[in-house]
Amino acid sequence: MSNRIRFGTDGWRAVIGREFTFDNLGRLARATVQWLKQSGSGHPGVLVGYDTRFMGREFAEHVAQVIAEEGATAILTASPTPTPAISWATHLLPQVNAGVVITASHNPPEYSGYKIKAKFGGSATQEMIEEVERLIPSHPSSSDAVDVGEVLERDITTEYVEYLKGKFDLKSMDLKVVHDPMYGAGRGILSTLLGDQFVTEIRGEINPGFGGRPPEPIERNLEELMLHVVQENAAIGIAHDGDADRIGIVDERGNVVTSHLVMALLAAHLHKQHKQNGAIVRTFATSAILEKMGAAWGLPVETYPIGFKYVAPRFLETHVLVGGEESGGIAVAGHIPERDGIYVALVLLEMLMQRGKPLTALVQELFDEFGPHAYYRSDVHTKKQPEIIAALRQTGGLRQIAGRKVQSMDTLDGFKHLMEDAWLLVRPSGTEPVLRIYAEAPTRKEAEELVEDTRVQFGLVG
Repeated sequence: MSNRIRFGTDGWRAVIGREFTFDNLGRLARATVQWLKQSGSGHPGVLVGYDTRFMGREFAEHVAQVIAEEGATAILTASPTPTPAISWATHLLPQVNAGVVITASHNPPEYSGYKIKAKFGGSATQEMIEEVERLIPSHPSSSDAVDVGEVLERDITTEYVEYLKGKFDLKSMDLKVVHDPMYGAGRGILSTLLGDQFVTEIRGEINPGFGGRPPEPIERNLEELMLHVVQENAAIGIAHDGDADRIGIVDERGNVVTSHLVMALLAAHLHKQHKQNGAIVRTFATSAILEKMGAAWGLPVETYPIGFKYVAPRFLETHVLVGGEESGGIAVAGHIPERDGIYVALVLLEMLMQRGKPLTALVQELFDEFGPHAYYRSDVHTKKQPEIIAALRQTGGLRQIAGRKVQSMDTLDGFKHLMEDAWLLVRPSGTEPVLRIYAEAPTRKEAEELVEDTRVQFGLVG
């Protein structure tokens, strides 16, 4: 087995007890401190957080101890903490130079991971990650640091909740909300912010097995939330992934509102209600409705490969109104350059309060102006993934899908087949051994047909 550790679209992730071991975490912790020292931090401070995954606290304690052995100060969170809270605190606290989160985000329960957060309050840039990778020792080793640091503890979650209370007029929010933290680090936060009288929380206990499903807030994992929204007569259902940086939304009728439409709703709210301008920054698998909105409102729309690490730098380089990705990771103007499912949830609640209309009506307003847009995604576990990607590269892609002629191909990140009123993207996952097939069309049925026909053409049926 190779000892090389490589980061994916956001962090390093591996199966617990296989590649994800105390030894490998120690290698990463040493490399992180060495990167900070070579970047000019003589005695770095590193904030270390973790989510609710199996042995998250123990892994985080080990990382903190190794960081201290390397001559840095480690600040360990007192409890499972949302990743965006770590990013926020990394930016805010003067004694902290970087953050580390022990989390595999939305991946299945057998995985854990190691994310690095930069001082600017978001995911470390590609250049930073490459430098850390270069410094990872080939084997576990002991420290040769002369000055040993210390391990401190801090309740970052409580501090973050207090910060959010100061950002939003929460006393005026009297909507009925169902919150599904999916057994993750976001548990209890919306109830604390809004009050138990307005928030019904489901799947809020700690369960490292996540109920047998990946803690990913996508439609197939949200049946329970959809039912509770209808039963509770709630205005909205809000789901967060394992470390609460991603969000999933259910409308008052119990239907999932895709992350594409959530980005569109946020852009419309900030631009029209708050009179803000700025770029709409999206990743490759997001909706074409964002391009139409940008063109209509005179806002630039930028497209990057999949992974929020490509979005975050734009918040530092220009004014971004909304930035995000298909998987529910979204950031907005006026906050840290980081996906934050909790902050985005509060913006959406603010939108509902200010507009005084149900979520379905606000989505319909978008469709009335820019046409209907429906999305569908299929994740296929298959050993044929390498040969499918090789065939697409050799042939230049499919010529026709579900009766629609492919007009052009975009290979920015995968193989995106562009049709007159639809698109279909095929790409390998950057975090797990899965072939992802995405599609958008005027109706959900047409999007599903595009995906299913693609699976048939690839021999991925049955």
